[in-house]
Amino acid sequence: MDRRRFVQSAALIPLAATGGHAESFWPDASPSAKNAVDAQPQLPWAGSRYELTLARVLKGESPAYTEEFLLADVRPEPVRRFTEYSGDLSGRYIGALATAAHVYGSDFPALDALVGKVIALQKPDGYFGAPFHAGNLGDTDLALLWGNGRLLVGLLEYYRLKPTPEVLASCRRLGDWLIAIGPLMLSKETREAFGAQHFASSYICWMQQTEGLALLYAATRDERYRDLAVQIAAVIERRPSDHVHGYLTSLRGVMQLHSATGDVRFLKQSEAAWDDISASKDALITGGVPEGWSPNNHRTEGCAEADWVRLNLQLWKATENAKYLETAERAVFNELAFNQFATGDFGHRVYTDTGFGSGSARAWWCCTLHGLRAFPDIETSAFRDADKALRYEMPVNGRIETADLSAVAKSSLGNDGTVRIRMTAAKIARVALRVRIPAWAEAVGVELNGATGEAVATGGYATIERVWKAGDALTLRYAMKLRTKPEEGGRVSYWYGPWLLGASAADNPAYFNELTAENRLQAGKERGLVAEQRPSRPFCAPIAAITVPYAPAEYPDQPGSVTLRPIAEQSGQDTTAWEMRFLRA
Repeated sequence: MDRRRFVQSAALIPLAATGGHAESFWPDASPSAKNAVDAQPQLPWAGSRYELTLARVLKGESPAYTEEFLLADVRPEPVRRFTEYSGDLSGRYIGALATAAHVYGSDFPALDALVGKVIALQKPDGYFGAPFHAGNLGDTDLALLWGNGRLLVGLLEYYRLKPTPEVLASCRRLGDWLIAIGPLMLSKETREAFGAQHFASSYICWMQQTEGLALLYAATRDERYRDLAVQIAAVIERRPSDHVHGYLTSLRGVMQLHSATGDVRFLKQSEAAWDDISASKDALITGGVPEGWSPNNHRTEGCAEADWVRLNLQLWKATENAKYLETAERAVFNELAFNQFATGDFGHRVYTDTGFGSGSARAWWCCTLHGLRAFPDIETSAFRDADKALRYEMPVNGRIETADLSAVAKSSLGNDGTVRIRMTAAKIARVALRVRIPAWAEAVGVELNGATGEAVATGGYATIERVWKAGDALTLRYAMKLRTKPEEGGRVSYWYGPWLLGASAADNPAYFNELTAENRLQAGKERGLVAEQRPSRPFCAPIAAITVPYAPAEYPDQPGSVTLRPIAEQSGQDTTAWEMRFLRA
């Protein structure tokens, strides 16, 4: 089955989760994630969400990412599905592990040999994979273009880690081939021939070359690569029913152009595209986006969720506009977390008018690796060195090293509403630490070395300024409460802190039946869970869970009680149906 046919059908394959322990919510701050994975020999559970997916990629099965398995799309050999996307899986694998090594200080010895074997398979014309039919373009040619674009990005991310002339020369040859076919691919005839009906082999396969070309320009300063990326950026458009991942990847490339050139027009283009998406019905309640733009918006995709997080983080760093950080944070704590499977994979989940169904698919061919690639971007966005101050922006694990101060943050927000920051190095200098007060928190309390800190709340930040020393420890306490938001059709959604709450069929079998969406919750009767009701499965956020009395639509005179938990907890249980928009009595 080709990918275009596959992605237009919903694979209904529930996955079984096994037991484990709850640990940190996002990436571990330890210097070597590889060591952390080695210390967790039992799959699927590892210490954090990042470690879970890393362990799945390095040690998992069904399928295992062996060298032969990865090389199949650059040879190409039809030993697995989607090898026509030449370089897609291999490029994502290389880029994800190279970036993880760069950010976390990990070591993946087999990566060097894999890159060498990939480069050796490059065609004389500069591309990878099956023959390219420039005179008679078809879906397989666009698929090849997609895979080569992902491979170019992956090789350049490896080059950032290990800048070898052989790798850069391979990237240049691929970039030169893209320049050679540029007039054909930029033509109006080609744009119109590969519309949204081609989906994963539509024109987005060419638009997404902006990312690799912008990175190649940044590495070489060869203006030919920049100029082609600029020409592609000019024809990027969001087509109804088209592939969201491809479009968002193209926009991330436009933001890379902005970063490489400083040209404000690329920032404005990306901001206008963000406004368009955010105002559309494709901005999901979970903070994420669908796999296909409306009206082809029946399910989600881990790749698109990772792209949406990364694009928002790019926009925030470029503009300091809080709306981008808030959007990224909402997606991180909800949609991206919900999308992660118990195995560590990312993939597809089918949604309904009021929640998510049980239909799902682990997309090992793309989403698992693209999800892994998102973790370093989240890690490096926790702290910022800006405005002559050290800023802690999102309540996730992270670390930072500056000339004056180095710090590590460890979040236990879901357990007790706190984050602990430890100073690992400090010079004798007075430095301000500014802690962002999110819109979902009423306040952020600060304790310094066990005593109440003298923090000043101004401009959306709690600021504590002093001469720091190594070993200083801060405890941040986020004051959160239950909130409801109006939804379409007279329904409401429940939120606690950054989390969207939902009722899972696994936890509430009596709640789910033919008229589930017509059940009515009792307003004002919500109660937090007592300690003995809190589950011990992985990735729980027990601080946010509540119980609510409700009147069943089928027998309203016999009320029941439903438990609402953060939808992020889906990763710790069997794939199941969820309700997230409720009627209230």
